[in-house]
Amino acid sequence: MKQLAVKFLVVTSLLFVSTNLWASIITFNDRVLFEQFVAEFVIDDLEGLSQGTTGRVRPDFSWTMSDYGCPNSSGCNGYGAGNPFVSGGNDWLWLYNSGNFNFNFGISAFGFDYADPYFASASNVGLQGFESGLNANGSFFGIATTDGSLLTTISYQQFSIFQGIDNVTFSTTANNALQVSAPATFSLFMLALAGIAFSSRKRQK
Repeated sequence: MKQLAVKFLVVTSLLFVSTNLWASIITFNDRVLFEQFVAEFVIDDLEGLSQGTTGRVRPDFSWTMSDYGCPNSSGCNGYGAGNPFVSGGNDWLWLYNSGNFNFNFGISAFGFDYADPYFASASNVGLQGFESGLNANGSFFGIATTDGSLLTTISYQQFSIFQGIDNVTFSTTANNALQVSAPATFSLFMLALAGIAFSSRKRQK
């Protein structure tokens, strides 16, 4: 009986591992790879932001984080000499805390360029609980669903006091590139069950 219980636990573990191969979200630290995977996307370069608190609304999405708009880097260019956003009349957004991005429609992928606007040092951000890792100032981080699902809310995690973002990128096209087929998972489960049944019959003889 004890051996049967152990085998059942093994089967359960195998099933758990196999079903987790259905990767529902993958992450990207490289914009080029992100855009290649998504194929169809929109980039909001945040041009037209008003200086100061922006109202937290863009045509396609809004956000709940406390913010400060930096049009042409006005009011924001006295910090972080290494901030890559402070150049060429660029408009970008300064964020102060974690929160959510809320879209007016479902999206399958989301990402942005980010930088520490004050210290101009490496920083880490999170989306949907996935972290970018500590990356050089002026990096990209994005996520994409791989099970065909569309999201209307993207949770954003900020791990430094200040964070700057720009070039918010998203897609409404469903992605299904990394699914593991259901028959493979089911077959693995049935094979394991058959093994237990065979072993039990041998002991009963």
